[in-house]
Amino acid sequence: MKTFRRTIFLALLLPVLSSCGGKVSKTTDGDSRRFPTLSEKQAFLERYVSFRRRYDELDFAIRYIDGGDGMVPGPTEWDVRILAKVPMESLDEWASGMVPTQTSDVSWVSFIPNAPIEMASFEWYSGEGRIVGISRGNRLVLYRSRGN
Repeated sequence: MKTFRRTIFLALLLPVLSSCGGKVSKTTDGDSRRFPTLSEKQAFLERYVSFRRRYDELDFAIRYIDGGDGMVPGPTEWDVRILAKVPMESLDEWASGMVPTQTSDVSWVSFIPNAPIEMASFEWYSGEGRIVGISRGNRLVLYRSRGN
């Protein structure tokens, strides 16, 4: 009888214990200044975005709260802000499926390292919780995705 109880106890306890430490949290609040190379920046960024792009230069600020990294799952929240210099032929990929828009709030841009101050050259697009600014003459993309 003791063996049976022990077996039941372990069968119930093991799933609880295994859920305590196996997953690596994606929670972060930082920017690209801590990465010395473009490839390191890109590798880190790709943990937080679903797309894969080519970059000539890359800077970002990411705030990501991984709601699934605790004992009791909660909502995941994110605010991903990107400034990228990209090949000319890839500019339109950034706005694919989005609609042209007028934007008056560009205050979020200033949180990105090396962010441009002048926004007049940017065309703006929006869709599905994202906003994208494209400066074709400079091959620059400003991107923001937020969610909770």
